[in-house]
Amino acid sequence: MAWRESSLMQVVWTVIRVYVGWEWLTAGFGKVFGPGSASWVGPQAGGAVSGFLKGALGKTSGQHPDVQPWYGWFIQNVAMPNATLFGYMVAWGELLVGAALILGFLTTIALLAGIIMNMSYLLSGAISTNPILLFWQAVLLWAGAAAYFWGVDRAFLPRWKRWRLGHGEG
Repeated sequence: MAWRESSLMQVVWTVIRVYVGWEWLTAGFGKVFGPGSASWVGPQAGGAVSGFLKGALGKTSGQHPDVQPWYGWFIQNVAMPNATLFGYMVAWGELLVGAALILGFLTTIALLAGIIMNMSYLLSGAISTNPILLFWQAVLLWAGAAAYFWGVDRAFLPRWKRWRLGHGEG
């Protein structure tokens, strides 16, 4: 057994996983249920994302822009025309990633989704806690199964694999 899979490290990974999950959960909860939720998932859905994206587009100029031109093209041509969809994806994505990480359920998928969101925010020029969360999510991916030893996946994944193998045979 590698040191990263030791009993002590399983506890450390769990604490880090729950911390990262809490950060995502609270961010998503505010967007889905908080006072400003109407501009994320309510009647004005897409308004908050549009404001964020317009700010990102303003960072695409200069000799060393915070937002690279290729990502500016993505924002202008893909994200902005679909701001309502992106509003729902961001709000519910943050909430679901947070809940999954706290529970240790579909942990690897949740970590990958979190990494994609953090990279999207960073590419849009938003620093905030994104580098910190990105770092810890990468570390948790590296930790492998030890990251969800204390979580739902410990019981769920073996059953899922057995079920898939049992139904995969004809």
